[in-house]
Amino acid sequence: MWLRRAFFSALWVASIVLPLWVFLGRAFFGAPLGYQFLAQIVLVPLLFVGQAAAGGIVFLRSSVRRSRAVSGLDAVLLALAWVGQLGIGFFLVDSGARASTASAFTALAGSSSLAVSTALSAASIVLTVAAVGGLIVAGVWQAVQEARAGVQRALAGLDPARRSATFREPSFASDPERTIRITPRA
Repeated sequence: MWLRRAFFSALWVASIVLPLWVFLGRAFFGAPLGYQFLAQIVLVPLLFVGQAAAGGIVFLRSSVRRSRAVSGLDAVLLALAWVGQLGIGFFLVDSGARASTASAFTALAGSSSLAVSTALSAASIVLTVAAVGGLIVAGVWQAVQEARAGVQRALAGLDPARRSATFREPSFASDPERTIRITPRA
């Protein structure tokens, strides 16, 4: 339970920090910024929006807000999305007109590991897209299940009240002093 609560606490922080990591992660390792930087200017905001939408869908469920913990499925998908984003920031290969082709990984491991970095970058991108998409689908599915259960509980609470209510025909004899009688004229 503590791990699911930790994911809940990190939900919004990660939706800001991880896209920034993808955007600027290579700079921490001395890898050059090249043409990929221009694509990241467009793609990183999309990554932020996807992560924020997924987090919003998770947060909007009343069970998550009440327990202040994400579900187990949410925790797994969030972990996969976050690992994927860390991988993108670390393995994404970039090249420029003057700079050599490199990533944060190749800055540490050497230029001979460029093919490994490219493959791991592609795997990280696929993992991130699949996990964020899965998080959105799973969040909507879990929200629908919660809403369905809430409606069934509400309707079940109404059923005993309906059964206990009995219809009585009004009677003049029950309180003749308070009864107004209207007789039609002939």
